[in-house]
Amino acid sequence: MAVKITLTDDHPLATQGIVAMLKKRKDFKIVDIFHNAKDLFEGLSRQQPDILLLDVMLPDRNGRDIAPEVKQLYPGIKIIALTSFDAPTIVSAMMRRGCSGFLLKDTDAATLIEAIDKVATGAEFIEPKIQRRIMENVMNFKTESTDANPPMLTQREKEILKLIAAEYTTQEIADELFISFRTVENHRYSLLHKFGVKNSIGLVKIAIQYGLA
Repeated sequence: MAVKITLTDDHPLATQGIVAMLKKRKDFKIVDIFHNAKDLFEGLSRQQPDILLLDVMLPDRNGRDIAPEVKQLYPGIKIIALTSFDAPTIVSAMMRRGCSGFLLKDTDAATLIEAIDKVATGAEFIEPKIQRRIMENVMNFKTESTDANPPMLTQREKEILKLIAAEYTTQEIADELFISFRTVENHRYSLLHKFGVKNSIGLVKIAIQYGLA
């Protein structure tokens, strides 16, 4: 039985390249191609694929918001996120939102096909290059750490730290937690002070180091 695939990406060259690679497999069937979130949801209402290849950054909506909505409406669809950026925090954010796979847009045909094969059977798949970077980061952070235990954090601080690690903006964190912009900034300042770091990048490293991201 063919694996039905829907591709959503607003870059024509990326789309053409992915389509060409997918044609290498006779049991892969591309059922739809969309270039924005609006058309994607309209298309899904008519026909649901087995696999959705989803660009993380579409012109009208962010993949971070699209993925959980797709999973809520159509739980049977398995999502593989596509991006040009190899930031581990983006991987974490997308996988938490229901994605089963994560690929870079410059991936090769063999990796793309392997990802679809694994995700179609219920497994998860992360681009090997990103996996290596995540492990290198974790090992570096552990080596650099001079404190085996993180400072005591309130539940709210933990929530905000996790969202910072998932690349939420201050306003997005405020909206997610139903608190004010100023409250988020106060918590961010408190976290910077507690961990002795200068910016959000430092907080992301801390979050990964202590398993909070």
